[in-house]
Amino acid sequence: MMKKSNVCDEAPVEMKVNGEKLVTFMCTPSDLTDLAVGHLYTRGILKNKSEIMSIAACKDLKMIAAFVSGKIEDEVFTIPKVVLSGCGSGALFDEKVMNKEAIVFNKTIDMNRIKKVTRDMMDGAVMYKTSGGMHCAGIGNPEGEFLVREDIGRHNAVDKVIGAAINKEFLLEESIIVTTGRLSLDMVLKAVGAKIPLVASLSIPSSLSVELAEKLGICLIGRIGSLNPVIYTYENRIKK
Repeated sequence: MMKKSNVCDEAPVEMKVNGEKLVTFMCTPSDLTDLAVGHLYTRGILKNKSEIMSIAACKDLKMIAAFVSGKIEDEVFTIPKVVLSGCGSGALFDEKVMNKEAIVFNKTIDMNRIKKVTRDMMDGAVMYKTSGGMHCAGIGNPEGEFLVREDIGRHNAVDKVIGAAINKEFLLEESIIVTTGRLSLDMVLKAVGAKIPLVASLSIPSSLSVELAEKLGICLIGRIGSLNPVIYTYENRIKK
């Protein structure tokens, strides 16, 4: 009988904000503080790090408790959402998404830099390489610093690495993010929320994510691990 191995770690983790339940993540229960910060930031609940009053995460209790300054709109807590590991972030799409402020980025980014961040991500993707069933995401800033985070859910991995970058005070407006996951609508929205001008993936984007990226100023690159990556939007930002 074949031995069962390489099982991905997944658990429900509930997050409360200012005492109210916000979301339940179906996630890999590691780097939970990063996950909380990144999720709150990409949803627009946090505008900057100084708004965090406290965050406590307990892997054993599968609980995150965050307190932030300022009043949170009541509709944020209206319907507790479950962020599933295999699908989107739970964000609802409506026409207001297309009215978000577009990112303005007038510099160029060397393709070699994007490739290096991709290699760094894969070098640091321990669980991804061990189990084959995980996702990872990496962020590289203009100073050459790099962070990588992993999760069973592609969107959770992105939230984690964005949260880690915020905690490390990366200049997100000039950073780039790479991921193993498919570039769907929610992934573009996370980049917009974090004001990251470039998102690259080992996979490909959806048609709606390309449309949204074009509208909101995100350069999208697919197949970044190949010899000839595909630049879907804002090709003028890439120095080949």
